[in-house]
Amino acid sequence: MRKPAVFISGSSIALAILPLLPSPALAAAERIGLAVIVRNDVSQIEPATSKILKGDDVIRDEVVQTSADSNAKFVLKDSTNLMLGPNSKMKLDRAVFSDQQGVGDIAIKLTLGSFRFITGMSAKESYAITTPLATLGVRGTILDFHLELLKNTVVLKEGASRVCAGGNCVELAKVGDAAVITANGSRINIELQPSSTWSFDSACNGMCSPMSFAQAEDSLTTGSIGGAGGGGGGGGGPTSPSSGPLGSNSGITPALTTSSPGTGGTAQTPLLLGSSGSATAFSVSPH
Repeated sequence: MRKPAVFISGSSIALAILPLLPSPALAAAERIGLAVIVRNDVSQIEPATSKILKGDDVIRDEVVQTSADSNAKFVLKDSTNLMLGPNSKMKLDRAVFSDQQGVGDIAIKLTLGSFRFITGMSAKESYAITTPLATLGVRGTILDFHLELLKNTVVLKEGASRVCAGGNCVELAKVGDAAVITANGSRINIELQPSSTWSFDSACNGMCSPMSFAQAEDSLTTGSIGGAGGGGGGGGGPTSPSSGPLGSNSGITPALTTSSPGTGGTAQTPLLLGSSGSATAFSVSPH
């Protein structure tokens, strides 16, 4: 996530702007999506430590966590939607996108807490999702995750998924199917259940409707999604409860765009000088 920074030195006679010199880690950061909804305390803890605000970039190799009474929604460049409930932690381990279409490979490590995952425009084989106890393959899928220390629960909301753990796999083929993975010492067991008493629905709080990356950018421009901090807000794009993942028969036509000025960089708005030579406006925008 990148925050605005201002470096100005000058007088009524002369004005000097110190160059922005990002650290190597910041310079290498690759923008892969946007934080569309941020409520209360949501933070980046790797590769640096900082608060995440609504409208911030989501970057590759970023580790994100939410605190109690906090949640967040991220939309990636291929229109993959990730929702985090309270006390949750995940890593965007790999995300490589095409500049033209935003389609590429995505690897996500869900560590602890509750999540909803909605596939975007990338091919199903491009997704690699792991939890502490399981690995998953997806097929046009909406999945809910509840991850505890010794128990992981994966619930199918739409599509299909294969969940593997401890050398065994189960197929989630019907809405409501759940894979329950438990650890007992060095032994990991996986069980297919026809339903689950848990769902991410109670944590949605208006943020679970799928949206394309273009819609995410538009919502941040128009303010049509709830604000950062404690502010509540509406849901995502114009979808019905039966809408499926983006890129499938969801009723949404994904309109993927890429945002200038590119990845990992900064852009400067024009510097306006008054008649005395003093600066009247200067800003650095993350995107």
